Amino acid sequence: VQLMLTDRLVDLISDDVDLAIRITDTPPPGLAARPLFPVRHVLCASAEYLQQHGIPQHPQDLTQHSCIYLGEVAGDNLWKFRHITNGEQTRVAVHGRFASNHSKARLEGIINHLGIGCLPRFSAQQVLDNQKLIQVLPEWDYMTSYYGMSWILYHPNRYLPPKCRVLIDFLLEKLKDQTVYAQ
Repeated sequence: VQLMLTDRLVDLISDDVDLAIRITDTPPPGLAARPLFPVRHVLCASAEYLQQHGIPQHPQDLTQHSCIYLGEVAGDNLWKFRHITNGEQTRVAVHGRFASNHSKARLEGIINHLGIGCLPRFSAQQVLDNQKLIQVLPEWDYMTSYYGMSWILYHPNRYLPPKCRVLIDFLLEKLKDQTVYAQ
């Protein structure tokens, strides 16, 4: 098995890749796809940061905070939100002293009190459960390009090697109960 981790869109044919996992609303046409689990994001901060700077009550309050964001492309600091119950939508241009394209690095920045950060829930769940971090604005959905269903993609018309079939089955079995990440 060769594991390649990248945020760029992989072309299964030209990149000679058997399987890809992608977060998207709709799988690309021409590929076979199996849903794995929904990917949702969470805003969180350390208790120390919130004690020093206050707890935002509305996404617009984030303009008064140091925010830790993705930082891959221009516009990653423009956060979009949808209220869970009433559907209100808003956008906020955030700023901060730290940005990273890696969830683990953002998590470490949040744990170390650098600000309020956005993370995939699966990256933050353990520290939230252990109360090392506190969820911020839990009544709002944080919308991002990495929000939606995670899919395992593969060629529909090519011979699927047994090792790929085994990996697909393994992932489907192991991730079938990951609904906690959708909450």
